[in-house]
Amino acid sequence: MEHYFYNFSQGVDVYNSLNDLQKYHNSTSFLISTVGDLSKVSFKCPKNDQPVIFEKKLEIITLSGYIRANESHLHISVSDENCSVFGGHLLSGTIVLKSLDVLIGVIPNLDKTSFFNSKHIPAYVEIYILPDCPWSKRALKLLESYHVKYNSYVITNDEEFKKISSKSSISTFPQIFINNRFIGGYSELLNLSIKGDLMKLIY
Repeated sequence: MEHYFYNFSQGVDVYNSLNDLQKYHNSTSFLISTVGDLSKVSFKCPKNDQPVIFEKKLEIITLSGYIRANESHLHISVSDENCSVFGGHLLSGTIVLKSLDVLIGVIPNLDKTSFFNSKHIPAYVEIYILPDCPWSKRALKLLESYHVKYNSYVITNDEEFKKISSKSSISTFPQIFINNRFIGGYSELLNLSIKGDLMKLIY
């Protein structure tokens, strides 16, 4: 594991900056230690899509999780002037007050293995995405909102593009397969979700 020590200065968006560090690397980064303060925090509580936002002086208690080129899962807890502690899933809009020091451990080419209950094995989901594609990011977030386990692949060259396009017969992204069956892109995934059919295909 390689280690990197970063300092984020006043006004820096913590969530965006952490994700920018991983954008062009085939690696997984883990937050080891963080010390600093915030002028604003934005986070999401479990099972609640509405962000919680506080704008005041806050001390970071913990900031943990991992970051990959195409996904991140970060948790934050903070304390206010009364030592009240609160937190959840870190969101964009969390701003450094004075300074934030972050120690990150980086593991190149780390694969994530999923384990399932043998009595209830979900379908095999594959999603092919493009770097910095907003529709790809929305598709990933939609799958994650259902806690669906998936394998994602970033298309980075013409050879990969031609290979997957020949399999699906389309050239737009993202491209989503469930049990090797092509179901479409983000719009089709969202439509399945709205109709209540997505989980029927997966489980």
